[in-house]
Amino acid sequence: MAMSYTTRFWTLFIINLAVSFALAYAGYWLLMAVLGLIIGYFLNANKALSAFTCAGVPGLLGVLISILANPYAIYDGEVTAAIIGLPYSIVGSIILLIITLLIALALTGLGGLVGHYIRKLIKR
Repeated sequence: MAMSYTTRFWTLFIINLAVSFALAYAGYWLLMAVLGLIIGYFLNANKALSAFTCAGVPGLLGVLISILANPYAIYDGEVTAAIIGLPYSIVGSIILLIITLLIALALTGLGGLVGHYIRKLIKR
């Protein structure tokens, strides 16, 4: 019996979240794009937004959890913000965190879109 779309979506979402956290914690961020490509291919979604969501959001959450797992992450973010010219306070750290999370979302989400369209091209 084939798996329903909703079951496949949430199964791949949870697998992607766990693997994205492990990759982000280990520092292999670029491999999350490859993971997104695989997730986008195996999701077999009708809409590209579903592939972007299933690949991108777990990548974003995995990076956020791995950053917040470090007890000195906020202080390190303040120092980095001061170095690049952002305000040396919690505001600069939050701006830097948002930029980092958007990069993670784009990296994994675009990988999911590429996987989605590769499947569309192959299955024609």
